[in-house]
Amino acid sequence: MTAQDSQRESQPLPKASDWLSPFVSVLRAQGDRLLEAGCGPGLDAATLHTHGFQVVGFDRAPLERARVNAPRAMLLRADLRQRFPFRDGAFDCAVSSLALHYLPWAETRAALGEIRRVLGEGSAFLFRVNATDDFAHGAGQGQELEPNFYRVADSYQAHFSETKRFFDEAMVRAALDELFTLEQLEHKTIHRYADPKRVWECLGRAI
Repeated sequence: MTAQDSQRESQPLPKASDWLSPFVSVLRAQGDRLLEAGCGPGLDAATLHTHGFQVVGFDRAPLERARVNAPRAMLLRADLRQRFPFRDGAFDCAVSSLALHYLPWAETRAALGEIRRVLGEGSAFLFRVNATDDFAHGAGQGQELEPNFYRVADSYQAHFSETKRFFDEAMVRAALDELFTLEQLEHKTIHRYADPKRVWECLGRAI
């Protein structure tokens, strides 16, 4: 480890990643090889590495910030809409925070199928997605392309994705159908952004 890496890892962990703490022991139950699907700026990857996970994260966006925030994670460019560049059963657990709600339904199901493919049977999968009452972040706004799936109206949000999905409980359950059993599901408010955000927080187990 370089002196620069040591300095980065000695810094306080991001408050935005506190949500992971209650799930660490569940995620580690079958091992420490962890996949983060949609790693964004690498804040969760940094926290997970500090908890002892061997983190592999990917995102379709540039990874410069993620490499600064999580220098010990293995990071690569890849797209949720395509087959993941990993072998079957390569990981012991997986995490995805606010990354699985940008796709049409068929692609959402395909992405979840890929997450299931690269996990072993019984592996934990923890994720968060937009809820249908997330009005401060675009719920019900824009052109509706599928139920609760919109072409983004706000130009700033459209910079990140042209489309956004908002899940109700039935949709979360349907997304996991035949791929994961549902162990925990909570509808909650988080404070990652300037405005409070409504999400579903879900823990599944690979079938």
